[in-house]
Amino acid sequence: MQTFSQFLQTDHVIALLIAVLIFLMTIFLAVKRWIGFSITLLLLLFSLAAGVLINNQHAFQGYLGHYSSSAPALPLAEANSDVFQKQMLKAVEDLQTEMQTEKENLRQLKQQVQDLFVSMDTQKQKLQNFIEETRERFKTEYPTQNLSITEQSD
Repeated sequence: MQTFSQFLQTDHVIALLIAVLIFLMTIFLAVKRWIGFSITLLLLLFSLAAGVLINNQHAFQGYLGHYSSSAPALPLAEANSDVFQKQMLKAVEDLQTEMQTEKENLRQLKQQVQDLFVSMDTQKQKLQNFIEETRERFKTEYPTQNLSITEQSD
């Protein structure tokens, strides 16, 4: 029985119980239509916030205690600061590496697009040459037929 009462007194369980209690009261009031939609939404958000605050009360106490009395929390704050700085430096290095990789990918893509345009220009020139050759061949092979077609249409 003692372990069960200790279990019920843990931060996680208290946070869950308070959040569930506020949630159930809100649902009851909303179903009975004693409160409107905006109040229901506000109470549901409050239940989530209360659960999170209670669950993380030690972190908030440490954060608030840092401003009220910085002497005992200073070593912890410095340790956290060093860890945070290391993480930030690692993140910046990772971003720089990724940025270099993306730049190289963009250079390759740009080169491929330029090669594609050169190929398209070559194909365009070949097509124009083919059209010109076909026109010249058509004029030399069927010159009289062209005249008769144009005379008939008049």
